[in-house]
This record gives sequence, structure tokens and C-alpha cells, in this order.
Amino acid sequence: MNKKFSKSIIGLSLIEILIGIIITSIMMAAMYTSYDVVNKSYNQVSEKAKISRASRDLVSMLMRDVRMAGFKYYAGTHEIARFATRTNLDMGCTPGMTLPKLSYLGFDDGFDDGAAATYIDDTSHNPLVIRRNTLGPNRSTETRGSSAVTGEQDLCCDQIQIVYEDFNLASDQDLLQPYKKYRITYFAKKTGTDDVVTPSGIKKINRYGAFKLIQGWEQRIETSCVFPPAENGSWVTTCDECTEEPALIRDHIEDMEFIPFDENGRIIKSSGDSFFYPAPEHASINDRMYDIRGVDIKIIFRSKDNFFKEAANRQLSGLTNRNKNTVDRFLRDTVVVSVHTRNIGGQGLQ
Repeated sequence: MNKKFSKSIIGLSLIEILIGIIITSIMMAAMYTSYDVVNKSYNQVSEKAKISRASRDLVSMLMRDVRMAGFKYYAGTHEIARFATRTNLDMGCTPGMTLPKLSYLGFDDGFDDGAAATYIDDTSHNPLVIRRNTLGPNRSTETRGSSAVTGEQDLCCDQIQIVYEDFNLASDQDLLQPYKKYRITYFAKKTGTDDVVTPSGIKKINRYGAFKLIQGWEQRIETSCVFPPAENGSWVTTCDECTEEPALIRDHIEDMEFIPFDENGRIIKSSGDSFFYPAPEHASINDRMYDIRGVDIKIIFRSKDNFFKEAANRQLSGLTNRNKNTVDRFLRDTVVVSVHTRNIGGQGLQ
């Protein structure tokens, strides 16, 4: 009885179980490999999209402000009538007084009238100024070291200053100075260092961020509504639209390059290899600041983390001679656009 029952038992031998385990392992390995490939592809696409999105945001911001450079506000009949109805003695204004149609804010090229003819950046109103290889919001050029990876000179980055006018009657305080003038400064500065994997080992490189500083020109007399107000004024960061401290817009910037060109598409710069663009402190070329008809903008972004599996030699091309050979694993995105200025020209230094 037991003998017949034992012959009817159906089971798997050890070899069959091992074969099943091997086949299952192969299938799982294939599924994991497929998942890993898809996941890496997704991460790469996401990283590229993130860099591209950040670059578009920064470039769009720059384009908008460059187009505003030199804009002068002309008050219409509605603003003039509204100002007359809102003037009051509490603000030191004569009721019904007339607002000038043209801006009363004085132009200042930033030069002291003294014998030394010293340039003072705090009073400069020039519509668009580009300074090459300048880190930070001021005119000072920080010392550049050699690149830890290539040994070449580190040329990050240019600085651009943009000045334009606006108008506001939102509050009683605006009655003292309804015409506004803003100065926008885009610049780069060091935000840290990163480890870079190279064929010769791990090295450190400087990391830079793009910053934006908004200043307002304060020329009003706080206790009196007088037109025009005092000629002297200063750039402040206390206005509603200002930024008390420079705001970090985008970290991991490789380079920012701004190149001004004239109506014929020629680059406006001084002669020589160590050239500079029109700026009030450069007497040999500052009379060409109002010849600017457009700006070529080039910005190079890089990924926060290593992107490629292996370090490779990659050349980053610039608009001028600022090319870099990099040997690392970062992903980079270069954006180049041309922006035409709409409000500069025919005014000259006043």
C-alpha cells in the first residue's frame, strides 16, 4: 500500500530547483538592469531640465533689465492730475501743485568735480556699464588664481550695471519723490569650493554664484515737497523694491560674459589685449557708453553633482577668447543670447 502511494508522489529534484533559482535570478538581474538604465536616464534628463530651467530664468531676467537700460519716464496728464489731487500740507506739499512732466532726477556720471577728478561709484547714473573679470558688486577686481584642474587663468566673471527710471504714487511718501531711479547690478562671487574627480585624483575648484543687487536713487528732501529736489543724492537699499543684501539667483555658475556692441554690430572696447568696455572710470572710452545698441550675453551653468561616469576633457567655447579645457564629470549648459537696448542713444553724457 505504501509502495504504491510513494510511486504516485510528484515533486522537484534538487537540480530542477537550482535551475529555477538560476532562471529567476537572471530575470531579476535583467529587470534591475533595465530599471537602473531607465532610472539613470530619468535622472540625467531631470538634471538637464533643471539646469536648462535655471538658465532660462536667469537669462530672461537679464534680458528684461537690459532692455530697460536708460529708460526715462514721462508723466502723462493722468499722473499729473492725480498728483495734484493727492498733495497735502502734511507732507510739506502745496495743495494742487503741478508735477513736472519730465523727470527732475539729475544725471551724474560719477566723477568728482575736484581737481583729482575721482570716480565715485555711489553717484554713477550711467544707463549700462559692463566691467570685465570683476567679482562682487563694486568696481574692484578680485585677485584671480589659477584653475586647480587646468592650470589656466580663472576668468569668471563679468559684471553689468543697469540704470532706468520709473514712477509711483502708491503712498504719501511717494509724493516727495514720485519719479524713481533704480540701479540693477548683476555680478558673480565665490560661494564655496567643490571636489572634482580627475584622472590624476581629486582636486578642488572654486564655485561661483550669480547675484543681483537692486538700489534706488534717493534725492528727495524728507521734510519738504520741493521740485526739483536737491541735486545731490545717493544710492540706497532701503526702498520697497530694493534688496538690502545681494540676492543669490543661481549657484554653480561657470562664467558670465557680457559684450556691448554698436549699431553696426561691432564690439565696443578699448584697444590692446587687456581691453575693457565703456565705463565712466575709463576716460579713453567712456564717451561711447551711449553708443551701446545691444549686449551679447553668455552664461555657462554646471550641475551641482558629478554627472558623467568618467572624467573627460571638454572644451567650453566663449564669445571672445575665454575658452576653458575642463577635465571633470560635471554637466554644463551654455546659453548665448543677443539683447538689443531700446532706450540708449542720442543722449550723450549730460
